[in-house]
Amino acid sequence: MFRVRALATSLLIIALFTVSCGGDGSVVTDTEGGNPDFPKVIRMIESTTNFTEDDVKSIGWKAQKDFLLDYPGATTAKWGFLNAAEVGVLIYPSADDAKTLGVAAAEAQTFHNELGEAPGDGTMDRTSCQSAGWQSAVQEISNGSSKVSASYLEPEKGGDIPPSQKMPCPVRVPTYNDYTVIGNLVMMCEGDDGKPLEPSTNCKELEKWLTK
Repeated sequence: MFRVRALATSLLIIALFTVSCGGDGSVVTDTEGGNPDFPKVIRMIESTTNFTEDDVKSIGWKAQKDFLLDYPGATTAKWGFLNAAEVGVLIYPSADDAKTLGVAAAEAQTFHNELGEAPGDGTMDRTSCQSAGWQSAVQEISNGSSKVSASYLEPEKGGDIPPSQKMPCPVRVPTYNDYTVIGNLVMMCEGDDGKPLEPSTNCKELEKWLTK
């Protein structure tokens, strides 16, 4: 499975260098997912700007924590929130690194299996718990007055959540569905309103917000 996904990612990277994109610079693909019911939108935007973490924060991104997995070549690898939706940010030394190493990383983190679920092989950093009706189950888990996210690959063995408040996870899905590459920056986006199959305004509007 890993070799098949690695080959598919390599072919996708080559295709992204040669594809003629639509008017908004996006490519709709289900290359990695293997199921047309779970497409994702990829936007490849040419830019000569080397963006920094501060540039992303300037548009409202609130960084939370570093990713748990290793992201070769990335100088920044963190997740946080923008407009009430989660986004992952990868920053590389160059645009070429973002188009290669960054695309490979984003493909792995937005992969859906044939059922739309996250892979269980330890290659996905952020996942979300969904009910059978594809509604977020995270909201059912509370710790006092705050909501507790169990999105980590290894969510610290439940953290401080009392056993009586721990809920089962019927379906674990990738937190991120779409991603945008602009210059040396890769942004991986949760769908609007925290819904896994909704389009992402954050990924769609990233270029406008960063360059206005």
